[in-house]
Amino acid sequence: MNGAAPPPSPPPIKDTIDANSGRFEFLKQTLTLGLAGIGGVAALFTDPSRVPSDTFSKWVLVLAGAGLLFVVAFAVMGLSAYANLLTVSARVPQNADDVDKYSKGVRGHARVVIIALSLALAGTVTFAVNRLFAPPTTPEGAVTTAAGFVAKETKLTADMIHFDKMETDGDAYVVTFSVPTTGNGFTIRVAKKDGSVAEATQQKRP
Repeated sequence: MNGAAPPPSPPPIKDTIDANSGRFEFLKQTLTLGLAGIGGVAALFTDPSRVPSDTFSKWVLVLAGAGLLFVVAFAVMGLSAYANLLTVSARVPQNADDVDKYSKGVRGHARVVIIALSLALAGTVTFAVNRLFAPPTTPEGAVTTAAGFVAKETKLTADMIHFDKMETDGDAYVVTFSVPTTGNGFTIRVAKKDGSVAEATQQKRP
């Protein structure tokens, strides 16, 4: 007997669960929130008229989307680390190194989720404020936006699209183009408030 104190025993599984239950709930909620946010961002791309036309809005939207992707990815990894933690905690005898490793994994992934969630929130708020207070578009800007939209839809260059006319209709500019090579016509409604494409219709010219 040398009188040395025995090494501390690993905490029981109940203590491990109690110590990380809050992080487990946090990771579950942020996973749900992140998936819902990704669905909302994806919905913007189902309709070309919803996609912002200005570069700044596109970049803050990319920031928000990237943040949400990191939220989902690290929430999933954090939940996996928590499951592994419960597994190693239930073993007899426990491996203290494994318990410590997975405990740190849960904490580390939760911290990354917090940072990613902050970035996603910052991007979303900036995007919303920019759309809300964006200066009204000019007639020239409406024609440029509409021409770019038609060029993207038809995969033609700007010199192959013919500008016909532009009118005002309430809160929108109505720009009409024709495409001589296909015989089609396009009518584009561009919102005066933020310069976004509110509606687009295509007609077959006689």
